[in-house]
Amino acid sequence: MADYKSGLPIRSEKDLLDERVHVKVVDYTNPDSQQMEVDTDNNAHVEVHGNRCDGAADVAIELSEQGRPNGRGDYEVDDNSCPASSGLVAGIRAAGNVPTDQTEHVTSVEDSGGTVRALDVSLHDENGEAYSGSNPIPVTLEASEGTEVHDYDTAAAVVKDATDNHDYSVGSGDTFQLSQILASASGKMKVEIQIGDGAAVEVFTTKFVRFNSTADPQADLVLAQPLEVIGTANTTTIRVIRTNLDNQAQDLYSTIVGVTQ
Repeated sequence: MADYKSGLPIRSEKDLLDERVHVKVVDYTNPDSQQMEVDTDNNAHVEVHGNRCDGAADVAIELSEQGRPNGRGDYEVDDNSCPASSGLVAGIRAAGNVPTDQTEHVTSVEDSGGTVRALDVSLHDENGEAYSGSNPIPVTLEASEGTEVHDYDTAAAVVKDATDNHDYSVGSGDTFQLSQILASASGKMKVEIQIGDGAAVEVFTTKFVRFNSTADPQADLVLAQPLEVIGTANTTTIRVIRTNLDNQAQDLYSTIVGVTQ
């Protein structure tokens, strides 16, 4: 008869009222030092590992300091290429701010092309009331972002029918928001506002023309929306051409107003 491998059943000795077999889950190579622990609440202490998305060595699954799952939702090519995806839930406004208040789902909207998606935003006051004609939103005026510019220039005794240029250069990399041109003379004058193309030898384009009169010596230009002028490596010029239309020499004045960002 051929040899065969046989196994014997195990049987424990009587232990109080029952018979039992005690089994330990241990490491194969270090069974004495690497064993699964069971605490007094009968909870097994196990460090859970998982495979990385990129196929590299496995990593331990981490929890927050309070023992809660730590689902990192932002994509990062090296450390989190498979981000968690979870719905955003808002809590009902309450003094306690407890988990049972987390019942409000946040909505979103996408544009007509389906390419831009954004959370819906609804503006309300501190009591949750919508803004309206009877509940207006409070507004505080602050200083403009950037550096305010009031570039003043005067030309003395400009002869009849002669012109004088008031130039302002927008520096390389700057954006100038032109909002006003203030011009004045004691007699008649013409004001022509031009913008250069920023080339080494600039070509100018006329944008606005203003005239004054004896009754109104001001030839001001006030723009409803600022005109954006971008400075090039050669700088970009805003030019105010002042022409004396009176019958004798006179002083001409102008100020270029805007914000440099």
